[in-house]
Amino acid sequence: MGNIESKKGKIMKKRVTFKLPKKKKKEEEEIVTGSFTDESNIITEYHERTIYNVKVLYKDGLVIPSEFNFLRLPMIPLQMCLKMMEPSELIDFSWCSKRTKEWAKSIKLKPSDFSLMFGEGAEINLRFDEYPGIEWRYHLNRALKFKNDDCFETRKLDGEDLSIGRRTEITGPQTTYHFIIIKLPTEPCFRAWIEHLCYILKSPVNNFLLLINSGNFHCKSLSETVDWFFNLQPSIEAFEIRLKEIYDEELKRALDRLRTTRNIILDFPSVDGFRHRNQTMFNTDHVVVRKAKWITIDNLLDMKNCLTIRILEPNFTDGILNLFIHKWVDGHFPHLEYFHFTIENEESVKFNANLFLEGIEYEHEDDCNRMFKRREDGDLTIWTHEGWHIRNKNGIEASVLTLDSEGSYYFVLFVWTEESIIATEDDELFEWP
Repeated sequence: MGNIESKKGKIMKKRVTFKLPKKKKKEEEEIVTGSFTDESNIITEYHERTIYNVKVLYKDGLVIPSEFNFLRLPMIPLQMCLKMMEPSELIDFSWCSKRTKEWAKSIKLKPSDFSLMFGEGAEINLRFDEYPGIEWRYHLNRALKFKNDDCFETRKLDGEDLSIGRRTEITGPQTTYHFIIIKLPTEPCFRAWIEHLCYILKSPVNNFLLLINSGNFHCKSLSETVDWFFNLQPSIEAFEIRLKEIYDEELKRALDRLRTTRNIILDFPSVDGFRHRNQTMFNTDHVVVRKAKWITIDNLLDMKNCLTIRILEPNFTDGILNLFIHKWVDGHFPHLEYFHFTIENEESVKFNANLFLEGIEYEHEDDCNRMFKRREDGDLTIWTHEGWHIRNKNGIEASVLTLDSEGSYYFVLFVWTEESIIATEDDELFEWP
């Protein structure tokens, strides 16, 4: 019996030895009381406490999440959260890492308009069908004046502080969100941004304005920039080049790479002796060439697939116009709806209807007020009292018009289409200027 009691005593001692300690109360310490204002200007007051060495924000007894491991969400909830983000938020998210970049790409948010301006700084414009009436603009190194209500924030980029200004402009039904990014190396940053956005949005750029001013020359090489862009995508809807000075070989290499499907605008100084031609430069719907003394009849014939052609300050003669009109009559320009060139008024003495219509059948109309209007160009309306009406071999009618206005001379070939309105003052559709 004695041995049994001694064993029980040892067991009881062991039980006492392994008895769990009593739980201690959570250590809570209120550190600070403060407030913050969100984007809707709503002020939230909070208390910050430290619990087990973790800072927690409280409001009315509820925890305000200050940190959240977003990428640990399951796939479907994560995608749902990303789809709720606005485009600017999704773009910010995509820059965090390679993983967030792939997640942003998976959302398939494709812009309806993706436009660029590069030269004097850079600008990126985005519109989405899912957000009608809203535009997002990113300004990189642009000389913009800051406003009192601009909001600024600082982020880290490659270990350096990056200052970003945010601005919201509301004009009627249109809302524009501006993101002003300063103190960045423009050329490398611009390319990185475009490549990144094209990747995550899975969308080509629609419009590109390349603006080079000798006084503010951010684009180091015209041809290299154009080469880089058309290596990124094979063609673009609309491309515009504006130059203050030209370098023949640089410009020729850039023009050789141009591939547009809708619109091309060229604006650079005319230099004596400069000529350039390739088979694809003007293979597009709409052409505008300013300071066009370098444009030849061969360039015009390359525009055979255009819908509209606008040439300013060319070196045209009656002979060139006569050949152009003969080509239209023979069907060389099957899609042409509107051709127009403008020169200074003192040069108008070079043009004579008997010469530029030589060998072409026409009907001359005089002292008849007539309106010509293109529906696609809401602001393009021509009023004239004189015209020469011609037809091509397919029976399509067109009017040759000449006008003097504000020191300039205008020559117009206006093709009669179903979309155009041609009316005399006796017609109901006629509108007085």
